[in-house]
Amino acid sequence: MKKLPILFTVVALFCSSASAQERREREKPRSDREKAAKQNERKAYGYGVGEIKIANPADWIKNLEKPIFSGPQPGEKVPSFAATNLRGENAGEELDPVALAKDKLHLMFFVSESRTFGRFLGQLSQQLQSIEDNSKQPWAMSVIVCTDDANEAEKSFAVLDKRYPKNLVVGLSKDGSAGPPAYGLDRNLTATVIVAKNGRVAHNLPYAGGAFYTQPHILGAIAAAMGVDHDTLRKLIGDTPGDAGTAASRRAASNRRGTGGNGESSEPTPKRGFRKLLAPLVQSGTITRAEAGELFRSSGDAKALRTKTGELMKAGKLTRKEAGELYSSAYPENAQRR
Repeated sequence: MKKLPILFTVVALFCSSASAQERREREKPRSDREKAAKQNERKAYGYGVGEIKIANPADWIKNLEKPIFSGPQPGEKVPSFAATNLRGENAGEELDPVALAKDKLHLMFFVSESRTFGRFLGQLSQQLQSIEDNSKQPWAMSVIVCTDDANEAEKSFAVLDKRYPKNLVVGLSKDGSAGPPAYGLDRNLTATVIVAKNGRVAHNLPYAGGAFYTQPHILGAIAAAMGVDHDTLRKLIGDTPGDAGTAASRRAASNRRGTGGNGESSEPTPKRGFRKLLAPLVQSGTITRAEAGELFRSSGDAKALRTKTGELMKAGKLTRKEAGELYSSAYPENAQRR
């Protein structure tokens, strides 16, 4: 019986300590609490985790709806060109990314709009830095913005500049959306990605739309240029987060919204059968492969899917019946709302 007061004292001290901890948390500046909450959320939902995906760059070309030729092709020389520097103390001055790369392996991005700046390029440049550090094989990475709105590109980049490693070269094309004349770029693309080795193109990957934000085939091109297999490249990348991590984060966040929200956009993602419905529409020429991709990407959001199928109906690509079948396959419980 004498032990009870001691036990009570221990419990009381614990509760007092817990209360003090809660008080300290409440007394923290709001900005610190918000920052801590965001960090915990990022950890909980898988940000920066997940296996890095690497794919054969030749598969990207095979999967294109039709051949796209933008920029010098494999085996051709990488021409020098002048651009306006968008970074650091030398911003506004002229630079030649090809000359700066010298004899290094060179990863080049020609992007059509400054919206293509963001986490993707920052993470990929960090991965490339990790590859260089661990392999001792030097790399250069250049991003050239090809746009007719130079002011918008400069403003957008000023906000994102701090996300990028200091050795990433970013320039603005002096020839607007057409890009350097010697390159013959397709101005309708979101990006043209070139991996150069010994001054010549080793791989050329044209990107349209949101597909630019996936990187497996770019990493595959990097591995091929280095002459290493995909497992070796993963080891060289190490624990540097990449697009696979952010994809895991987006999926987790989507699942979180699916269980906790009340809006249509918070409904669960569609069944696997949705993709099977798209295949015959592409094969018959009813819709293009690009349109099928847009439908599939919007299929996780009931409202977005209705909007997209509606657009294709107005364009005469889908009948009302076909649009209804796509929607009911994704959201059978809501099909009557159409």
